[in-house]
Amino acid sequence: MASRATRILVIGKRADVLERGVAALNKQGHSAVGTLSASPDTEFHGGDFDLITLGGGVDAATRARLHARFKEQNKDVMVLDVYAPIASQQIAWALRRSSVEGELGSAFSVTEANDAFVARATIERACTLRLDIYSYPGGALEPEVTRIVDASVPQGTHEFRIEKALARTGFMAVLTLNGEEHHLHRLQQHPG
Repeated sequence: MASRATRILVIGKRADVLERGVAALNKQGHSAVGTLSASPDTEFHGGDFDLITLGGGVDAATRARLHARFKEQNKDVMVLDVYAPIASQQIAWALRRSSVEGELGSAFSVTEANDAFVARATIERACTLRLDIYSYPGGALEPEVTRIVDASVPQGTHEFRIEKALARTGFMAVLTLNGEEHHLHRLQQHPG
C-alpha cells in the first residue's frame, strides 16, 4: 500500500515542524504538501490525497470538523491524527497497516478520577503496550517523556494510573502497541 498512498496533506500549527515533516516525507518518495491554514478543507479537497495528517496542535473541534469534511469529500482518504515527535512512525504504520490484521487497540482515553487520572485502553489482541506522557516543562521546544507503563498485556480493557500533577502538566498521552501502532490523547494545549 505504501506505493499507492503517496499523496499526503500535512496540516499543522507550527511552520518549523510542518516544513521538517513535509521535507522528510518528500525525501521518502511521497508527494507531500503542508499547510498552516485555519480552514484547509476549503483550500484542499480530500479527493486529491491518499493520506491527510492532522498535527497535535490542531484543537479538538477543528480536528473533528476536518475528519468529517475530508471523509465527506473522499470516503477512501486516510485521515490520521499525528504528533510531531512520533509522526514519521505513525505515518509509516498507517501506510502499511492494510497488510496487518487490523488495529491492536480500539479505544484509548484519559479521564480524571478522585486521586489521579486514569488511562484506559481496549486491546483487541495480546501485545506489548507502552504508555508515555509528553510534556514541555518551562515552555521547552522539545518534549520531556515520562514512561507510565511498558508491559505485555492480554486482550481486554486495561487501566493505568497517572499522577494528577503529571497529567495536568503533560501535553500528550501516547499509547504505543507492539512498538508501532500509536494512539493519542491530548491532555492540554502546548504552551509554545
